[in-house]
Amino acid sequence: MARGVISLRSAYTLADGSLQRLPEWAGWFSEIGYWAAGLREGGSNAVVALSVPTRDYVAVLLAYGVVDRASLAEAAPAASEQGFEQAKDLPVGTCVRVIPVRGPGQGRRVYTGVFGGAFKNHHGRVYELRGRKGPGGRSGPVSWFPADDYRLQALLWPDLPEDYADRNRFSEAFEIPVGAERLLAGQLADFYAHCSLHSVLVGVMSTVLAEAQIVVGAPAGSELPLQELLRLRAVHSPGSHYRSVVLSSRGDPEEYRDVVRSCRPAVAVLDGAATVRRWLGAGLAGVTVAVVERTSPTALAAADELYENRGRSVADLDVPRDLGSRIPPGVELLAWKFRGAAQ
Repeated sequence: MARGVISLRSAYTLADGSLQRLPEWAGWFSEIGYWAAGLREGGSNAVVALSVPTRDYVAVLLAYGVVDRASLAEAAPAASEQGFEQAKDLPVGTCVRVIPVRGPGQGRRVYTGVFGGAFKNHHGRVYELRGRKGPGGRSGPVSWFPADDYRLQALLWPDLPEDYADRNRFSEAFEIPVGAERLLAGQLADFYAHCSLHSVLVGVMSTVLAEAQIVVGAPAGSELPLQELLRLRAVHSPGSHYRSVVLSSRGDPEEYRDVVRSCRPAVAVLDGAATVRRWLGAGLAGVTVAVVERTSPTALAAADELYENRGRSVADLDVPRDLGSRIPPGVELLAWKFRGAAQ
């Protein structure tokens, strides 16, 4: 099993000013997310349903497992990343991220904005990135980035050119959070350079974002909030590179279904019985992990939705022995493969 998964079994959290071991169910939840992401890598369309006795089972840990698995896979530049020769053909006005390829201390920041062009002039081979519009609609501040020192990544969603029409371009430090190397399994220099959507969390946004602030750490490592690993962001927050996106359970699934699916996230986590009822049919990702707390007033209705979905499935999925033998007390787990071509 991957190093990132193993580390969370013995990880700890900072609570009330002291370090405490994470409960065993927390490590198990992260491994379920890791397994779910693996199902997607294998081309499966699937639903993983978890029934939990209380709301205390934090669904953000499922997204952590998804991100951990994704960090292993992202050892090469994303398909949407381009060097200078390819960037010359990129349409002007495309929203892009400019990523440094040199070592630490040499422009270790990433920039997000509207691509203005790639050309040769007396400065050499450069990328042109525009910020907000200036007075009278004229183009605002422009930056030129040497082609040998950077590459471009086209951002199709959630960052759109109109998000930057009247704003500055965004600049962010390109850094690996201290302690992440003991909590994620992949090559972090590559992973943190990319701007990729791996998981979608749907739930009460204030609750999800608060739970993402839980501080975790591995033995002999530094503590950091889960947020630093997830890079969790809201849909309408341009400028932040991201691993996961959070959607409000009160939103309209029809508004997000097509645009989210087009970005091909590995897993969608539906956090809570009411969320499952409203969003299960949206099919935001190839694999859906649905968490239903049995104390919810809508728990029975959510269970009915899941059983109806299962009734239309192709077959049940076998849970790996290591996970099936360690199901936390009071938690129930079912998984099935459903019809439809892999996205």
